[in-house]
Amino acid sequence: MAETKRRTMSERPIEHWKRLRSSGVAETTLEIPSLSTGVETGYGPVRFALGLEGQPRLLVPCGLGTTLAINRPNGKLSVTLSRLTHAGHAAMFIDIMNTDRGLDPVFAEIADEIVHRIGNGAAPLGAVEGTITDFRELLREAKNQSVTDSKIYGLIGELIILRNLAQITPSAVEAWTGPYDQRHDFRRRENALEVKTSSRVDATTVSISSCEQLSEPSGGSLVLAHVRVERADNGDLFVAGLVSDILSYGVERAALERGLAAVGCLNPGSPEWNRIRCGLEDLTAYRVGPGFPRITAAQFPKGQLPNGVDSVAYTIDLRAARRFKMNDRDRDVAFRGIVA
Repeated sequence: MAETKRRTMSERPIEHWKRLRSSGVAETTLEIPSLSTGVETGYGPVRFALGLEGQPRLLVPCGLGTTLAINRPNGKLSVTLSRLTHAGHAAMFIDIMNTDRGLDPVFAEIADEIVHRIGNGAAPLGAVEGTITDFRELLREAKNQSVTDSKIYGLIGELIILRNLAQITPSAVEAWTGPYDQRHDFRRRENALEVKTSSRVDATTVSISSCEQLSEPSGGSLVLAHVRVERADNGDLFVAGLVSDILSYGVERAALERGLAAVGCLNPGSPEWNRIRCGLEDLTAYRVGPGFPRITAAQFPKGQLPNGVDSVAYTIDLRAARRFKMNDRDRDVAFRGIVA
């Protein structure tokens, strides 16, 4: 039974706190809004709750004489004892709360493991302290993990395109293949779209990572979208805002979150992923085909790179591709072809 509960929670580890942030779903037996996990400690069920600012929180019922040996084990995770009124009686809880929203996915794993251990018979204090000790290194790594500017700009560029495609159809998220190490950023059947983002208004060059990246699908078409943005403190383009826009067009949340997670963005609302804001300066699309400045495998004998050459990365100057530039109407038609 405990293993079944754990698998269920692991499928949507953050949904419990999301539900609590919605009105009218919390249980009322505790003096603060909470949801029972259904897993008993012997003093009552473990509960999901929220901090005053919506921080994820786990309440583990324990004995009145419980003492803690750990507190704030990584500076972002709060572990305290809280006396709360439950069904009209005073009750003691080990109160674990995440104060760094960028660590929400890691905290969800910690909460899941604590509940799992208690469900398998561990004592409340032992389950909490043992889990945090085991996760200490993961917490440290997650806290120190940084996201490069180029990765943020790259995601912003792809989300700008996804937002455009989502306005055509919410199923556009199914064409977002870039996060899954596919050749192109977007593809539906024989039509593909590659996105390159520049953080300078005057940028004319883009980097190509392989000789396959600008090869059109067999029997299909390829469009290169060059997104130029400029950093601005009050810019209206940032990861969380773009995600919200995309969802407003009816895109399936789970599918979008899978793509974000695949590029390493486990929490699109985290400060780390939103420290860059910018404005859109230009969006130019090019039809890639014969004569376009590129290197492809087809240019080599038998379609193979020279012996001893494992890969090719290069830079192209899009000023040499002016005749392939699409007008707004042709670009819109091509975008529709990606998600049709």
